[in-house]
Amino acid sequence: MAWPLITLWLAVYPQRWRALIAPSDDPRAESIGPDPDKVLLVGPGKSSGLGVHTHELGLGGHLARELSTLTRRGCSVDIVSDPTMSNADVGVVINWARLNRYDALVLTLGGGEVLHFRSLFGWRRAVTTLLDTIRDSGGGALHTSILGIAPIDGFVSLPSPLVAVINRNIQNLNDISEQLCAARASVTFVAATAREGTTEVLLDSPTYAHWAREVAPAVAAQLTRVALPPASIPSTATPLAVLDNTTLTTTAVSNSLTTITQSARVLFDTTGAAVTFHDQEAHWFTSISGVGDMRREEAGAFCSRAFTTRGLVVLENTLKDERFADHPWVVRGPRIRFYAGFPITNPHGDIVGAICVFDTEPRRFDLSHETLLRELARRAESAIQRR
Repeated sequence: MAWPLITLWLAVYPQRWRALIAPSDDPRAESIGPDPDKVLLVGPGKSSGLGVHTHELGLGGHLARELSTLTRRGCSVDIVSDPTMSNADVGVVINWARLNRYDALVLTLGGGEVLHFRSLFGWRRAVTTLLDTIRDSGGGALHTSILGIAPIDGFVSLPSPLVAVINRNIQNLNDISEQLCAARASVTFVAATAREGTTEVLLDSPTYAHWAREVAPAVAAQLTRVALPPASIPSTATPLAVLDNTTLTTTAVSNSLTTITQSARVLFDTTGAAVTFHDQEAHWFTSISGVGDMRREEAGAFCSRAFTTRGLVVLENTLKDERFADHPWVVRGPRIRFYAGFPITNPHGDIVGAICVFDTEPRRFDLSHETLLRELARRAESAIQRR
């Protein structure tokens, strides 16, 4: 009885999910590392990155970084997605994608069709057909992880009784999907739950990070290649910490660092971003975006003073930190109030610099973005090592 009313309501009233932003960059995400795994991410809604402006902050980007952390290898994720995709559309992509090019397949079910999909028998048939298509296209070697349908509370505009009807149906569809996946050794089902501390699913970067953490262990466990040991460093190698400024500002390295810095500023939506390198005698301010021309010794000192630990450093309000309250960049110049930085290391593990993002207003830093800042630091390390 409720379904005709749901259909009418969806047609008449504007829906929140239709107003969400979507990534405009290339549908691909990468985490740098040796012997990279190649993953195909396909499906509507969650795969498409609705709610964020770049795939780096969507499910694909978070998944690439989570897998790289677990496997200690690189990871490249190709994304094929559209909010309106059905299970049948996903099957068409599978047939077209040449699965033998990939090490793992990740599917997201759901999308707009779940707002109208009432037939449990039809869903069982559609998912069975999809799993058969994957088996026939990729053989038994390719492992598939399926992220189920999320509750719709956070991104539709419907009266709560109608939302409850749809969510009950979603649970039934997920139960069927989980049963079908459990019957196949090469398929793992993962429920799409709300992240810890929330009661509803929101399409935003922290939620995508949560889903990536849920999916990644199953994917990493099935990847067949063995992680490569770190490359040995010859005893005659020159540590990065003693490279001079001329080397760091060569065209290839400078262009790479500029790209990384600009990406950091855009991805974190901050006033500015910077990459600095240093040794015991000098600070080398190699790249900055968003705050104009600043004295490089001040920039280097700002970053290097933050690294009392080897990991992420976050200052949500610099005026409340005695190390920075009187710094020229805080009391004058750009008047930085927020800072987040991650160390850049050389092949020996020595901290030689930092990548940081900063803003002129105090702000909260979402710790789910730590992996993104760490990945940008890795890209800076790779740029220097390829000099």
